Amino acid sequence: MIERHFNVPFVAALALREKQIQQNYRPVIAVHKWFARRPGTLFRALILSEFSGRPVCENYYQSHSLPGVRIFDPFMGGGTTMMEANRVGCSVTGADINPMAWWIVRQELLELDVDAYLEAAQGLRGHLETEVGHLYRTPCAGCGNPKARVKYFLWVKTARCGSCGKNTDLFPNFLLSEDVRHPANVFVCGRCGELFETADRKRPDPCPHCRRALPLEHTASRNKARCSHCNGPVTYPDGSVPEHRLFAIESYCESCAAQTAGPKGRLFKKAETAELAKLEESAERLKKMRPRFIPEDVIPKGDETERLHRWGYHHYRDLLTSA
Repeated sequence: MIERHFNVPFVAALALREKQIQQNYRPVIAVHKWFARRPGTLFRALILSEFSGRPVCENYYQSHSLPGVRIFDPFMGGGTTMMEANRVGCSVTGADINPMAWWIVRQELLELDVDAYLEAAQGLRGHLETEVGHLYRTPCAGCGNPKARVKYFLWVKTARCGSCGKNTDLFPNFLLSEDVRHPANVFVCGRCGELFETADRKRPDPCPHCRRALPLEHTASRNKARCSHCNGPVTYPDGSVPEHRLFAIESYCESCAAQTAGPKGRLFKKAETAELAKLEESAERLKKMRPRFIPEDVIPKGDETERLHRWGYHHYRDLLTSA
């Protein structure tokens, strides 16, 4: 019974660990995005606590087969319950009012020819590397390796100042990364745009590039900001699709990772001229692909789309930069 066999501290530690490594841990339920996914470890522990007949901390890591147990999830969402129940041998049935949920869970549970999948995946990786691989390479900020792999492109919304007519960045704060998966806290300077690290994220040092303190008065909050050029008031959104600015890149360098004394964790760098040129190239490629791959449909009204409409996104194409 779940009242006797569930162990809160044991499961909480597992769930916390799963969430902390989610950048690198990608189970099948993470392939398709869904709202507020709960940790798979939690649902697995709940099922085992109820049906395995033993304390979860004793048999969590053992193999299981529960063919006599049928799990029904009437609001299955992204399918975490379904997947974890299936993994321990339960029969599963699920339903959801959202057809996308049905499609996602069906794909997650379909039988997979692993050999055919690996062959197709290798072919796809090779094709993408040839076509667009160069767009995802950047010189490493740590060792200078010219072929560091780009993980993320970091963008910031901008708004036009009504006083001076210039665009100002809408940073809610200037912290990019905490010293959890990275050796130090990484900030972007709201004055010169350079990136720097500091040991104390609550009281960051002045920017070592421009020697000035972070302009906290220029952060954006509650639809208001101060212009970084003239300090005039800026309000947003204004009903039109906001512009975005590529300001930084997160990358992974195999050379640095191979050196125990080299930089560890996430590597950040300011988006330089070379990266901005690649952005222009990708925008040109996107224009040629648009009729085939970018939907022109209107974003319908609803609880989940109200914020999009408020920001000026009325068509799905609006959600893509340079579209």
